[in-house]
Amino acid sequence: MEKESGMTDLSIVIVNWNTRQLVLDCIRSIYETAKECRMQVIVVDNASEDGSVQAVRQQFPQVEVIENRENLGFARGNNQGMAVAEGRYLCLINSDVVVLEGCLNHLMNYLDAHPQVGMVGPKLLWKDRTLQWSCRKFPSLWNTFCPAVGLPRLFPRVPFFSGEHMGYFPHDRVCQVDVLVGAFLMVRREAYEQVGGMDENYFMYCEEVDWCRRFHDAGWKIVFLPEAQAVHYGGGSSDREPVRFFREYCLSLVKYWKKHHSPLEVCLFRLIFFLRQVWRWPLRFVLYAASSLLGKAEKKDYYRKKLQMIYTGMRCIFKTC
Repeated sequence: MEKESGMTDLSIVIVNWNTRQLVLDCIRSIYETAKECRMQVIVVDNASEDGSVQAVRQQFPQVEVIENRENLGFARGNNQGMAVAEGRYLCLINSDVVVLEGCLNHLMNYLDAHPQVGMVGPKLLWKDRTLQWSCRKFPSLWNTFCPAVGLPRLFPRVPFFSGEHMGYFPHDRVCQVDVLVGAFLMVRREAYEQVGGMDENYFMYCEEVDWCRRFHDAGWKIVFLPEAQAVHYGGGSSDREPVRFFREYCLSLVKYWKKHHSPLEVCLFRLIFFLRQVWRWPLRFVLYAASSLLGKAEKKDYYRKKLQMIYTGMRCIFKTC
């Protein structure tokens, strides 16, 4: 695609909720690794109480900040940012991501060279630089059933038993995929304008799966590009309230299935998910009891939260949403 004179190359949207230091590190990495890019950085803050907005404005006055008075969620926050984006490419980056050298340029160059691709994502690494799975298949009954009964653990290299996550894929080559993890996505403006923004019925979780399905249905390719790399710490916001966020995850799953699958498939999905939680309960309870008896307070608290999450999952998976 030929660049228009003076046009912004890239608009980056970062949704933030109480991750002050992470979002500052994220912004810093963006400016340090894409110095020659004509770039617009937009931070959408969902009513943080940790001084995030003030810190961003002080340290990066060139960043555009949208300050919400309440937490509007991930999908709606990204839509707010994309609505004011001016770039020919739009990039959604989680606040707990550090962009590595050349990452943004690799992604833009790939989109320049492949006009049929509507969305591209980089290789994501954990803090210790080990691989983080970022490629997925669209959810189905089979790939929901497989992890529920532990088949990916028994057959880790067999795609048929892999479940939704592509753990068998070494993430070492360019690959067209169904879904990319929403921590870092770059999309073509034409594709965004055709498909529209994220579905705001999802407060958090599954919005990227839904978005990828809509890109796919509109005829756009979705590609994983390993030459582009970034570090994703993971859990920047959700670690603060794991039970609450797991509830949001369960509710979003049901919303996705009700939107894209038949009523019978939704019922079967709910049953599989419920049974998966039931099967986890005995082991978690034994570990919780053992931690209590041994006086290991940290472990006890960890397994208590796990039990609460299982209970929450069993309850809300059957809620109408």
